[in-house]
Amino acid sequence: MHLKKLSLYNFKNFEEKQFDFDQKINCFVGNNGVGKTNVLDAIFFLAFGKSYFNNNIRQIVRFEQSGFSIKGIFSIAEKQEEILVSYQTDKKKIIKRNNKTYERLADHIGLIPLVMISPYDRDLISEHSDTRRKFIDRIISQADSFYLGHLMAYQKVLLQRNKLLKYFAANHRFDADTINIYNEQLHQYGTAIYEKRKKFIEVFGRFLQQKYALLSGGKEQVDINYSSGLSSKTLFDLLQENIQRDRMLQHTSKGVHRDDFLFKINGKPIKKFGSQGQQKSYLIALKLAEFEFLKNKSAKTPVLLFDDIFDKLDENRVTKIVEMVNDKTFGQIFISDTHARRTENLVKNIHQSFKIFEL
Repeated sequence: MHLKKLSLYNFKNFEEKQFDFDQKINCFVGNNGVGKTNVLDAIFFLAFGKSYFNNNIRQIVRFEQSGFSIKGIFSIAEKQEEILVSYQTDKKKIIKRNNKTYERLADHIGLIPLVMISPYDRDLISEHSDTRRKFIDRIISQADSFYLGHLMAYQKVLLQRNKLLKYFAANHRFDADTINIYNEQLHQYGTAIYEKRKKFIEVFGRFLQQKYALLSGGKEQVDINYSSGLSSKTLFDLLQENIQRDRMLQHTSKGVHRDDFLFKINGKPIKKFGSQGQQKSYLIALKLAEFEFLKNKSAKTPVLLFDDIFDKLDENRVTKIVEMVNDKTFGQIFISDTHARRTENLVKNIHQSFKIFEL
């Protein structure tokens, strides 16, 4: 699987731009602010229907314009697939596959397995649990459409339960029977989500350890642990036990939407006990483990995006990554960098076909 052509129209800083890509390595070079990262984000958008960097879709539209479009021509399983994402201000975003509009974004997720490695990934360590949950959920969802369905259903019921709690507080009343209907639904979907996450971490943790060992030379032991209230009680019991607290808070305080994934080095939290270099290696190992997991779960080799990471790493880590990427297990790769000569020397060492785009 690979992306053959990309067309951008009023997307971020691009008025109109087309690219024809090499099926192995493609590099975008130029000064900061010329749009290198924006091209990678457009490719991410084609896979997930949203930006990697910006949740406000209006800010993605080029200045003083009313909408944008991204079109990609992919070769998938020896078939040509055209994916179009378009948006007009104050209208619904549209995603089409071969001119047919998707009714649900969930039907598209997984068609184009993709992994982005970016300096922004440091948020996975520094930010709150929801950042890590979204990361894990995105990986599992690409490989398991049933998981994505359960996740969307859970979020819908959670929103309804929270609205009901606010209604009870505003009207000074309470209906236990109605709350229990939502509790049962959350229990059903939440239990399925919990079991999938638990099985995923068992497999993913091994990939993480393998990739980190390659990057670090096996100097430290890393792990990822799944922390969930469902490890000791059923979700239905947790919801019932905490109903008075939920009524006071006016939202649901227990459930899989509160789960966390703990990043550890030598048995301790990497956020507190990992050096800057160890944290960088851990994050790259996380993303390479994501690549390995998706490749093992799919007949398609994921697209791999490297956003400006070589400017943030020491020479030893860059060399390790190049050695890993030189393996035939990798497919199409996109790289952004501020140094054209460094990029050219880098890709020549990978011994694959490549194109360099100066922006």
